[in-house]
Amino acid sequence: MSAAQPGKAPVLAARNLCVKLGRATVLQSVSFEARPGELAGLIGPNGAGKSTLLRALAGLLDADTGSVRFGQTELSRVPARERARSISFMPQREATHPFTALETVLMGRYPHLGRFELEGINDRRIAREEMRKTRTDGFENRQMDTLSGGEKQRVMLARTIAQQAQVMLLDEPTASLDLKYRLEMMELLRSETARGKLAVVAALHDLSLAARYCDRLTLMSRGAIAAEGPPAEALTPENLRTAFGIEAIIEPDPVTGRPQVSLLGPSDPQSGANRQKDVRVHLICGAGSGRDLMRQLVSAGYAVTAGVLGLGDTDRETAEILGVPFVPAPPFSPIEDAQHERHLALVRSADIAALCSMAVGPNNLRNLKAAHSAKQLVIIEGPPFQELDYTDGAATALRSRLAERWPVEQGSQLLRRLARELTPEP
Repeated sequence: MSAAQPGKAPVLAARNLCVKLGRATVLQSVSFEARPGELAGLIGPNGAGKSTLLRALAGLLDADTGSVRFGQTELSRVPARERARSISFMPQREATHPFTALETVLMGRYPHLGRFELEGINDRRIAREEMRKTRTDGFENRQMDTLSGGEKQRVMLARTIAQQAQVMLLDEPTASLDLKYRLEMMELLRSETARGKLAVVAALHDLSLAARYCDRLTLMSRGAIAAEGPPAEALTPENLRTAFGIEAIIEPDPVTGRPQVSLLGPSDPQSGANRQKDVRVHLICGAGSGRDLMRQLVSAGYAVTAGVLGLGDTDRETAEILGVPFVPAPPFSPIEDAQHERHLALVRSADIAALCSMAVGPNNLRNLKAAHSAKQLVIIEGPPFQELDYTDGAATALRSRLAERWPVEQGSQLLRRLARELTPEP
């Protein structure tokens, strides 16, 4: 995990930046902070303003209005040599000059050298160490214009790290890399920030990769910040629909627990999220079994309801937070006739119901019985149901009859089904 602390003062901060290129406004009132120990990701479609923001933060582009501060000082007032020592910038396009890879990495040491001073033993040691970390030491004597795009990218990253700045600004550092090196480079950036002194800001296109490694994501759209926060807050179906014009499923990565983005396809530009609101999805859940699916369905814009939920149930708490209608009940009490009838009405009015992988005992067995009234039903996959049955087999028998008629699948499959099949045509 990152060593960044919420109360730690930003080392680099932009306030209300506006940048115009010709008649086009590329950045509009953008505020952003880079904090020590943090790996921050900039995400958004092409033309959203990510590269422009990075160049403004690096002092390579003057803003029309607003300011950039390095610590407590206006960046424009920081002497050029001090700025070069403090802020490193890796551009999107790799170098194509005839210098060798080692000579290229040594360029990162120039801000630390005096006028006409040559690189010393320590500079070469640092350069070779960063080449080892980026796995580019095998071709240190090869000229840059003989390397592949991915190899050049890794050399440029080695040069940027060798600069030993307080802030690293990276424009698509993994763009030309294959899958193995993408992971390795992001692991390297995580390890560099883990020491707590370096702030890294990287523009990234791979949303799942950004969510896996970044502490904070800033989603940009049309030159403005559309969302910002931890990956789970910034990456929502609604945010991706608004910024990218796509439909996506956001679910926890089974290995890391971080958000993972599964693309479904482009959004309908005419009706957008309003199409989902006409689809009613009912969750038969309890004890947290429907929490994540409930959040995803609400984020995707579906009309969601839930079954009978007792006081103190985590699914009930989630439903209350999200404004999802449900049938309330006292804690640990049997479902009464009136509650069961209200539940049946919700099940029958839904376009599709999902039976979540929940524990079933005598008190909530009626929730399982209500599933038999669904127009369409999906049984959400989970652990062996016998482990969740506390009714001496009565619940297992009911669920087995349901499984003979309806599919058993993962929650993500339900979301894909909704997006592709049940959402009404405009």
